[in-house]
Amino acid sequence: MLSIMRKQAGNWMIKVVLFAIVVVFVFWGVGSFTSRQANTVAKVNDEVISYSAYRQHYDRLLEQYRRIYGGALDNGMLQSLNLKEQALNQLIDQVLMVQEAKRLDLQIAEETLDQAIYAIPAFQNNGVFDQQRASFILAQNRVTTAEFRDGLRQDLLIDQLRELVTNSAMVTEEEARQWYDWYNAEVNLNYVAFSPERYKDITLTEPEVEAYFEEHSEQYKTDPQVKVVYLHFDPTAYKAGVKVTDEQITQYYNEHPDEFKREKTVEARHILFKLDEDAEEQTVAEQRKRAEEVFKLAKAGEPFDQLARKHSEGPTRDQGGYLGAFKKDEMVKPFADKAFAMQVGEISDPVRSRFGWHLIKVEKINEAKIESLAEATDRIREKIIDEQAGKIALQKAESMYDAVYDGDDLAAAAQQNQLPVFQTDLFGPEGPREERIANSAQFAKVALGLQKMDISEIQDFGNGYYLIQVTEQKASEIPPLEKVFERVKADTVALRQDELARKEAEKCLTDLKAGSDFTSTAASFGRTVAETGFFKRNGAVPDIGYEPELSKSAFMLQADQPFPDQVFKVKGSWYTIQYKDRKAADADGFETAKSDLMRRLVEQKKQAAFQQWLSDLRANGRIEIKRDVIQ
Repeated sequence: MLSIMRKQAGNWMIKVVLFAIVVVFVFWGVGSFTSRQANTVAKVNDEVISYSAYRQHYDRLLEQYRRIYGGALDNGMLQSLNLKEQALNQLIDQVLMVQEAKRLDLQIAEETLDQAIYAIPAFQNNGVFDQQRASFILAQNRVTTAEFRDGLRQDLLIDQLRELVTNSAMVTEEEARQWYDWYNAEVNLNYVAFSPERYKDITLTEPEVEAYFEEHSEQYKTDPQVKVVYLHFDPTAYKAGVKVTDEQITQYYNEHPDEFKREKTVEARHILFKLDEDAEEQTVAEQRKRAEEVFKLAKAGEPFDQLARKHSEGPTRDQGGYLGAFKKDEMVKPFADKAFAMQVGEISDPVRSRFGWHLIKVEKINEAKIESLAEATDRIREKIIDEQAGKIALQKAESMYDAVYDGDDLAAAAQQNQLPVFQTDLFGPEGPREERIANSAQFAKVALGLQKMDISEIQDFGNGYYLIQVTEQKASEIPPLEKVFERVKADTVALRQDELARKEAEKCLTDLKAGSDFTSTAASFGRTVAETGFFKRNGAVPDIGYEPELSKSAFMLQADQPFPDQVFKVKGSWYTIQYKDRKAADADGFETAKSDLMRRLVEQKKQAAFQQWLSDLRANGRIEIKRDVIQ
């Protein structure tokens, strides 16, 4: 395609499939490390990492973070992520590991390599490897089959190397017990909360507001805006022209047998009596007793749906406990095992799952079957029409994309081709408010990333394909104070309130450390002492919230050292805390958790061992980095 020759990267589809591949094979396609180009980024034991390989990997990492953080990925976040160093270090590690694999004479059989390629989802069509699709994707990204196989072979070698390094990792039962006791210990606190909202009498002068604005002016900066023209290639517009023959329907039916298998499903209602997974035995017994009492009412003839509305603690309560039809693997195992063993109309005894106790009533059983060609014909026809219409829409978009260059008038070119053109008003990151655009925020992200008169690559926002051209840009700016005065004033007041709350919390802590009684000290600030109740070190603090620093400090306190050295801010309020009590982990729970715990600890040890091995490999290698090249 002309567009591929003209621009970097591919269209929307190529980006999607590339990301799918990257998720599985982080390092594939980084290029040949031995290519001796003038712009060398680094040398690893005399093996060159070229700038092109570095840049390709950097761009791929950047794309991954954009998908994760979306519009929140700004320059500040990019700097904090230190993306350039990430990309370079990953490539250096890659070279070191491949070199070590070769030194150890590790090999990847061709059959193993083939199976790995067949398993890549991006290369599959309806779950089956599609050679034509794979070739198309690689060709569009200027990657030869040989290059791709070499990159994938390196990934598999590294997997093999990792296994070799970590397979000796083990965890003793004593280690697991120590970790269990540490993780499941609980602490109870007294606390006083100082909420900024309580400080109402804040008076400000205009110079104070001006000073705040001068110091924080960036936070009032307006969003950049753009105005665009765009083309929408809607597949529904092409459906009428798609003709589907009986032979195509039969062929599709025969080539996709799994699509027409209908697994057994059960339609049921349930009544849930909720429990935490680690609930105490007494609580478990109490909830079971409640379930048994309601079970007796159901067996006596009271309508199950009415009992669910009255007693269930699950999200389907208002629907009379109705769960609809579900497959066996769609429910937690104890629940599914019971439901699929019951008859229509039967009501179960209480069944325990990780959510609590359930009463189940089966209303209908849909046996497994294979849908016949006659039954599937209409659905297959619609699917083929949708697929063909989508392909036509994409072809139309690609044809138009190939016909224009950045700087061309997209609207004029579209009119020459008798295509409808749409124009927006100025919009920012929220996107234009047009029903035609299925994802306004994503539309805006693409548009705001273009320069004036740039034409976007083909975009898919969920309802067809788009080409976008920016016709007007309005840069972000700091508005004059008078335009945002009330916002600035409110923010200045909020800052003063927060400062007052913090200072009173700190004064309270100082008084307590000096020997004052907690209740009377709190009363002197117009506050009352509350109690958190017991909580674990990695959980949320009851009635306060999740705050790692507060939890960490709480578990360092003890009876003879009941106060920390600082106060803590959680969800806007400041807290002064005091140690009250500690509770050891439930000894009986270890046996239940032991197997899963030891497995997780082994994985952690493997990861730590591999990272240490890799650090040693780096320390013993000859690594030369040309920092000026990547700046």
